[in-house]
Amino acid sequence: MWDSKLFKAGIAILLLFSIIYIGSQITFIFIPLVVTFEALFFSFLISGALFYVTYPFVDRLHSYKIPRPVSIAAIYIIIVGLFILLGLTLGPILQAEFTKLVDSLPEKISEARGLLRVIEESAIFSQFVDLDALNFDNITDQIANTLSSALSQVATSIAFIIDFTSGIFMTIIIVPFLLYYMLKEKGKGQIAGALIKVTPNKYKGDINSALSEMNRQLSSYVQGLAIVCLCVGILAYIGFLIIGLEYALILSIFIMITNVVPFLGPFIGAIPAVIIGALDSPLMMLLVVIVIVIVQQMESLLISPQVMGRKLALSPLTIILVVLVAGRLGGLLGIILAIPIFTVLKIIASHIYEHLKININPAE
Repeated sequence: MWDSKLFKAGIAILLLFSIIYIGSQITFIFIPLVVTFEALFFSFLISGALFYVTYPFVDRLHSYKIPRPVSIAAIYIIIVGLFILLGLTLGPILQAEFTKLVDSLPEKISEARGLLRVIEESAIFSQFVDLDALNFDNITDQIANTLSSALSQVATSIAFIIDFTSGIFMTIIIVPFLLYYMLKEKGKGQIAGALIKVTPNKYKGDINSALSEMNRQLSSYVQGLAIVCLCVGILAYIGFLIIGLEYALILSIFIMITNVVPFLGPFIGAIPAVIIGALDSPLMMLLVVIVIVIVQQMESLLISPQVMGRKLALSPLTIILVVLVAGRLGGLLGIILAIPIFTVLKIIASHIYEHLKININPAE
């Protein structure tokens, strides 16, 4: 037993966890590492997502004998051009809707209170809820006071504003450089090559295969997710324009962004649109629900199967469980990163299992 590979692997894992635990107790070493990780995490996250979206175009240009740096520069110019085009076309609409929303916010809050009062006075609602214990006026007042208090604290907190602004500014500066290096390095495989170089010869094939599979799976997921979110946003915008919903562009952009969150995203994104529709009229609320249901059905039945396919090989039940656990451990960020991280861990586990299976039972 003492000489078995499984026992040695267990000892190695225990030593690794022991080193991590001891390192975490040495604050003057561990805290700077945590601060550095927090400062660069979102920059690496955004750069990684942009890398998987843009590298197919860079590879295509490079296949025409265009130098890779020139190909990357061309993609950068195209991205900047697209942002300028979107700003010129959608910018005025977005600005007008945002200004209108800010100006009409007090009126919308008053309408929401009236709607809640009507619901409170309905006979059906009173049968299920204790009206003495529930007072919507107090609830809305508490929500309004909480929001105003939070906004005033943020507005008066100079340190928070400076920290938040500097974080955004540093991210904007760092992301293009990281993305450029990632796109340029992909053609050379320096990171993967360095990892394989320090790997023992008998594990090189497994490491190379696992890295290739990770890259393929993550690429499929990120590219597919970007296309699906864009399609959902466009369809929602068209649907909201057809039914004449106010703030159609803002609401559709919100739906597009929240669609990044697996399973929960569509429901989160639908909440503001349904509220705006309810404040307009019951008929508008019904139309909004119909549009959202149609868009989500098109996304789940037509867009996602065609774009995402079954490349991740994850069942819906597995995805739900992974998202719930990740949300409990890491909050919203954990939910967003749950599927990619689980996919990577699944690939690593499957390759370790196959390697152990071959070495323990070589006859098979």
